Amino acid sequence: MNGEHNSGNRVRQMIECLDVVLDVAGLEQDCGARAMLAVALCDQLDSRLGGERRAAVEAARDFWISGEVAEYRKWFGAYSAMLDEKRLLDPLDRLVWSALARSGGLDSFTGESLVLEAVDAGLDPDEISIALSSVVPGYGNP
Repeated sequence: MNGEHNSGNRVRQMIECLDVVLDVAGLEQDCGARAMLAVALCDQLDSRLGGERRAAVEAARDFWISGEVAEYRKWFGAYSAMLDEKRLLDPLDRLVWSALARSGGLDSFTGESLVLEAVDAGLDPDEISIALSSVVPGYGNP
């Protein structure tokens, strides 16, 4: 129980730090920043994603970094259909969808939502901090 409490405190501290950084980062209109944070969180999940989810994340990464669209369209379509069928209930799928979606930039609310989604997906605070540090300019491990 004490470990869970400490982990919860670390997550709250992480979110508070992220809020401060994102308030001045200017990423509110940058869909790529939001998506790349989701990609970085998915990278931390590693083998927990499985083959299809990993392929979708790789397609998202290729799209956001170099504009490659063929695989991206395939996986965007597949996940859109899942969303239409209300099957995106799994936190892993929601993180993969966040990597694919073009639904807005990276602000404090979105950052917090992605962090909490990552916690639900099973990432620990250290793994989340690695992802945040790799994508969010000015973020340091709290």
